[in-house]
Formats: sequence, C-alpha cells, structure tokens
Amino acid sequence: MRVVVLALAGLLSLSGCQSPGTPLPPTLKPSLAWPECPKIGGTYELQGEPLPGTMNFYRNRDHKLTLNAMLGVAVPADLAQEAVRVELVHEDTLELVNRFDGAITAHQLDLQPEDRVTCDHNRIRIHRTRSEGGVAEEPLRNISDISQELTLEGDGSLLVRTRIMNQSKSAFFSTPVPHEEYSARFRRLD
Repeated sequence: MRVVVLALAGLLSLSGCQSPGTPLPPTLKPSLAWPECPKIGGTYELQGEPLPGTMNFYRNRDHKLTLNAMLGVAVPADLAQEAVRVELVHEDTLELVNRFDGAITAHQLDLQPEDRVTCDHNRIRIHRTRSEGGVAEEPLRNISDISQELTLEGDGSLLVRTRIMNQSKSAFFSTPVPHEEYSARFRRLD
C-alpha cells in the first residue's frame, strides 16, 4: 500500500503541480492548468491598446496589436481585420477563437517540451526558442527567443508583453538582429 501511495505522489509531481515560478522538468510538455496559473479565459478585445511608449503595430506597420499576433497564434488576415473580439479558452494551453460574419477560426498556442512556463498568482510567463533553417553546405539558421508575459489586471483586462530576440547564424558568423518589444492591454468584454 505504501508503494502505491509513493507511486501516486510521484505521478502527481510529474503532472504539473509545482511551486510558483518553477518551470516544468524538460521532458514534459508545459501546461497552463497548474493551480498557480491565473485563469485568464474569457472574451477580450481583439485589438489591444498599446502601453505608453510602445508601438501600436506588431512586427509590421500594417499589423495591429491583436491578441492573436502577440501570442503568436495565426489567424487569417481578413478575419483579424474585421473581427473585434477574441475568445480565449484556457485549459492546459490557450486557444484563441475568432468569430466574424458567421466564420469561426480556432487556433492553439503551440507549446513544445523545450518551452518554459512559470506562473504567479496573476501572471503567466512563457519562454520559447524556435530555430528555422536548413543544413546546406553553409547552413544558415534563424533563431528566435520569444518571451511572453500575460498579466491579469484587477479590472479583468489582460496585459500582454512580448519580447522577441532574433539571431541569424551561419557556419562562419552570427548576426544579431535588433530585439523587438510589444506591450498592450486587452479589455475584457464578458
């Protein structure tokens, strides 16, 4: 019986229950369902209000600061231009549901085992590293370090801060690219 209790305790510790601010072990896919993570699900404005001193566009002057873009969740451009709200479904990951004129799209935040997620009572921090490129004679790779901080404010608004650090690497040299920072507040609508 004692062996069963110890085995269950071990399984619970691997399932994502952990102390605040501690990342998951590297072999498990991160989860946002831990008790320490604030529940941020709800309906929000699609387009955020930039914080003072920050840009009102995301990565390209033609792209507004939308919740989808700042979380790195793809949505068809025509739908994002016409929609005004987004439903954020929060379970073990985040799913963004956009609706406009009878069309519905739903996309999940793509978390991988190498990603890191930490939570406080009102904040979720996500850190992802992505590498793109081939293995030609002189392999050229683009490496992106993406940090996102989602803070649930007292009035229910969601504050999102995204920082992207890019770097291009080849067999001979590394080229840093200026980092990008975006911050916006998304008003809760429900």
